[in-house]
Amino acid sequence: MRTVVDIDKRLLELAQRELGTSTMKDTVNAALEEIAERARRREAFEYWRTRDNTDLLGQERPNHAW
Repeated sequence: MRTVVDIDKRLLELAQRELGTSTMKDTVNAALEEIAERARRREAFEYWRTRDNTDLLGQERPNHAW
């Protein structure tokens, strides 16, 4: 999809350094992927946080699991 947006040059440069990208397109796409991955991790954490996982915390856990 093509679109026109105003992008803060300083933030773009910071993001490029952090993400290791060189073009604006690659930087924007990498940043969007980072945010999408963050959302996936948060959803997975919430899924497991709201389940009964006491067996993972009990004394009977195998040592190799940790």
